[in-house]
Amino acid sequence: MNRKVWMASSIHKGEEKVMLGVHNALKQIHPDIITIIVPRHPQHGKQIALELEKDGVRVALRSRHDKLMPGTNIYVVDTLGELQKFYILTPIAVIGGSFLPGSAGHNISEAAAAGCAILTGPYIGHFSHMATQMQRLNPLSVLQVPGHILVEALSNLLSDAQLLEERQEAAKQAYHALSCGITENVWSFLDFHIFRIALANEDCP
Repeated sequence: MNRKVWMASSIHKGEEKVMLGVHNALKQIHPDIITIIVPRHPQHGKQIALELEKDGVRVALRSRHDKLMPGTNIYVVDTLGELQKFYILTPIAVIGGSFLPGSAGHNISEAAAAGCAILTGPYIGHFSHMATQMQRLNPLSVLQVPGHILVEALSNLLSDAQLLEERQEAAKQAYHALSCGITENVWSFLDFHIFRIALANEDCP
């Protein structure tokens, strides 16, 4: 399949308007594009599909086992436990829960581990620490943009295979470097305490 693909994951109520607006704009550039929408709550996915179908938009809904047919550009995942599977299938992940004021973001590690080019909104709460650490390791690993810049950012990635590959690789490498650092810190911490306990036991009569 040579169709352009991107995914909006863990989106909250209200953010579907942002993502569908982005989809419509991208469709003008890439008529055969596929937008995968994965709401934070499955029932929200059913509501999105129903509203789109009322407007005459053809939608494939995961819970109905719909197939992506020619002329269908939106795939809504309204099931639980499949996010990682779709991260593996898509080259670009826009992480929701981050585009509306008062939002607090979502974990970007799953998308990074799967090798997605990662985009997130400006409202990411305590996940900003992870994003900052990854960006320090590789500035291309996470792209943080407001909703009105999302079309331009995605269009650049969809139109430039080299840039897309660089951002995918950067996210994966930064995540693994960060994960290894955490693991090493944990082992260093454990080694220190084990060593201290061993010394304490040697001092016992």
